[in-house]
Amino acid sequence: MAAKGNLRIADDALEGTAPSVPRVQLSPRHRRRGALQTLFFLAAVSLAGAADTRPVAVVTIETRDLKVEFAGERAWTIHRIYYTGELVADRNGFYGTVFAAEGGKWIGTGHNEGGVEQVNEVTLTVDGKPCELVDKADYHGQRAEIHKRSMLGPLRLEATYVVTEDSVLERHRYETTTEVQIGTLYAFMHAWLPRTTEWMAELGDGSVIDGKFDNAGDFKLKQDPKWTAIYDPENHRAMLCWYPTVLVGQGIKTGYWDKTVYHKLYNQIYSHATVPAGAKFEAAVIVRGVEADAPAWKDAAKARAAETKTRFESGDIRF
Repeated sequence: MAAKGNLRIADDALEGTAPSVPRVQLSPRHRRRGALQTLFFLAAVSLAGAADTRPVAVVTIETRDLKVEFAGERAWTIHRIYYTGELVADRNGFYGTVFAAEGGKWIGTGHNEGGVEQVNEVTLTVDGKPCELVDKADYHGQRAEIHKRSMLGPLRLEATYVVTEDSVLERHRYETTTEVQIGTLYAFMHAWLPRTTEWMAELGDGSVIDGKFDNAGDFKLKQDPKWTAIYDPENHRAMLCWYPTVLVGQGIKTGYWDKTVYHKLYNQIYSHATVPAGAKFEAAVIVRGVEADAPAWKDAAKARAAETKTRFESGDIRF
């Protein structure tokens, strides 16, 4: 764990939207009740942390352009990503959703400081056929789907991960089981390699911004982009995160943590917010790559983003 100002950061190297629901303002009586409920869940998830039965297993999915590893001990979230034979996102950072109640510790994916993400159900199909999630399994196909139902303290999560020939699709649907004081909720995290040198993003007004990494430990971007991309000059790969619906965030919003160990992309959808019982919200992202030389990578990323939009709207890329 690391702190930066009022932000709480899940630092798994030392060891994350949905359309954001507006911050809810409650009366003092409801705030007191919410605080008691939060304390209850902090106690509950602390006990849950004592019973981590998630399997130590890695399952690999390989398609035409992608090889994606999923880890059981990380609640069946992404472990590593390869694009056209090159490593682009490594296992030194966690992926998926991580949550901390106000005043609490992290729950979700590989984090268990505040409790364990309890996986209630998980299935894998490859080209429509059921497959086992067992250690060292390596499946080849055109379309693989992982569907998971789990609990992160007071949050119910329904996760879908799809690996196609050229895309990784991730969707998280959430429901609060009680009123909850959320300290931090990251919908998605992606641990891109630290040798990446540049980033760019298209904002809601159509403007494009960009920047360079300097490993200073701060956050880059911190906006609500339509998409963002990152470039690795060593393997000549640009990796794109395209959002079917712009993730309206809080705190750092969508930002790259610019560290020496990774350039990790977070999508923070809640920061110090009270969310009522029964609230439902979701987040989705589509990850794609493109090969390009350094002088052309930004144009290539823009073209890949435009193609992704067209194919998603036509149903060619689908969950």
